[in-house]
Amino acid sequence: MSENVQGMENAGELLGSDLLTVLQQRGVLTEEQVEQVRRRMRRAQIPAYQAALELGFGTQTEIYKALSATTGVPFLELTQMEMAEDAVKKVSPKVALHYQFVPISLERGTMKAAFANPPNIRDRENLRLLLGVRLDPVLATPNDVNAQLKKIYGLGAGKVLQITQERKGLQGEVEGAFDDKEEQNLDTVGADDDASIIQLVNEIIAEAIRQHTTDIHIEPFRGRIRLRYRIDGMLREIPTPPQMVTLHDAIISRLKIMARLNIAEKRLPHDGRIRLVLNGETSDLRVSIMPTRFGETVCLRVLNSSAIFLEMSQLGLSRYQLALLTKLVSLPHGIVLVTGPTGSGKTTTLYAALAYVRDKNPERKIITVENPVEYELQGTSQIQMHAEIGLTFASALRAILRHDPDIILVGEIRDNETADIAIQSALTGHLVLSTLHTNDSVGAVNRLVNMGIEPYLVAASLVAALAQRLVRRICKHCKVEDEMIPRRIRAEMADVLGIPAEDVHAWKGKGCPECEYRGYRGRVAIYEFFLLDEEIQDMVSVHAGTSELRKTAIERGMRTLRQDGWAKVNDGATTIEEVQRITSTFQISYDMDDLEE
Repeated sequence: MSENVQGMENAGELLGSDLLTVLQQRGVLTEEQVEQVRRRMRRAQIPAYQAALELGFGTQTEIYKALSATTGVPFLELTQMEMAEDAVKKVSPKVALHYQFVPISLERGTMKAAFANPPNIRDRENLRLLLGVRLDPVLATPNDVNAQLKKIYGLGAGKVLQITQERKGLQGEVEGAFDDKEEQNLDTVGADDDASIIQLVNEIIAEAIRQHTTDIHIEPFRGRIRLRYRIDGMLREIPTPPQMVTLHDAIISRLKIMARLNIAEKRLPHDGRIRLVLNGETSDLRVSIMPTRFGETVCLRVLNSSAIFLEMSQLGLSRYQLALLTKLVSLPHGIVLVTGPTGSGKTTTLYAALAYVRDKNPERKIITVENPVEYELQGTSQIQMHAEIGLTFASALRAILRHDPDIILVGEIRDNETADIAIQSALTGHLVLSTLHTNDSVGAVNRLVNMGIEPYLVAASLVAALAQRLVRRICKHCKVEDEMIPRRIRAEMADVLGIPAEDVHAWKGKGCPECEYRGYRGRVAIYEFFLLDEEIQDMVSVHAGTSELRKTAIERGMRTLRQDGWAKVNDGATTIEEVQRITSTFQISYDMDDLEE
């Protein structure tokens, strides 16, 4: 028996040596790196390919192609491949997850399967007995195999299976897992009875953060749970195991514990906050829980500080817009409003502006009042609103004025009292920055008037309103020119940009592994700046209509959201489809032809 073991070890060392030689010949590893891999192999008793991956030498694809050359097992890229349904049905989730392989096809009693690790003779024989078929193995990168396993069996399938097997009727049994730390560390998990549920919840959150998700939705329905991530502004459904529905109450209870909410109350909405650490990075989750017919539904807003602290030059502003915003936030007094729907990047723009002022004019005192304070901005006094004890935007603003501020950030103007004090603050020599929920920049004027502010006060205090939206950015790894520009769009873009139609260009993403074959990766903002010069101030004073104000502003040089979008299309930042999706409006009409169009 010892001779067999020794022989297997010698064979493994020989295979590792061959692999390292191939990697060195292909320029993936240097001689020094080869020695580091050898030391890692001996110290950790792991194969050469695993040691190279752990040390971060070369990409998975490079290492696995070399591994294929040395083992004789073919290498296959699984991205965008469809797995045969009969092959998938043949393999249980437990077997696929244990052996880390993906069934690809089943023909004449032979199953083609992609393995994340080269299968040894023992594994092949075990699978032949378990599945009752012969195996035709191929190699695939661990990333590809894991992605396909999640797609086929659902996110967290391993943990769900483990929990349902070990603990029947788990619902509502996580009360003992309370963690008293201010920050919850997802890199470490306690060894108590509820560790499995903790790991499952952590996996859902960790996968969301890995995919740069802004919102996590966990929605219960009859007989199933729907898990969705909002990525780049679009909701994507994430496959989950069918058995996860039996763990819904336990998942909700764990999230309530993390957010320090009352786990016994299931009839009323809850709001809370979770601060956690993953891979050394701190993230905040804003938790909203509501009761529905089939159980409590959860929305987790992911607040990543690394994603919000941008410089103004990184916001996607044109040279003119950047100079204009710099001028606006350097004014001694007045109101500057940022408008747009929830999730349109208003907070990011305001924080970038405040950071600029803080760095360029450190002699100016900045105070903010927010609900909630989403991120810590060094060098500013930030006030968290608590309406339940009487600390509202309005009451905080009154107190702020006695603290000799130069710049005041109000999280949102939503009522007459807040608007009135903001106006008075601007008129008494303060620069006030705030947000307002309107569809465009010009609409901010009538929104303030509708709140009860006199038009002449709006004209005297409001300096500018800028509207913004986020459009998906074309993936830079698969960006190609779009030759199919509709004639109407080409003419519109040429008119907006002031160039000949033949000089109009557009791009798109054809899809690649970097963007998961969606053609988009990340988002960029489009802007609309509405400036109140003397003529427009006079119009506001006599309560001119929104359409009249917009017409005058465009005549005086205002670029609309759609026009700014066309400029970003021509620059290659986004696509025609994205600009149309964000800026198209529906005009109500009884005409059937208009509706069909």
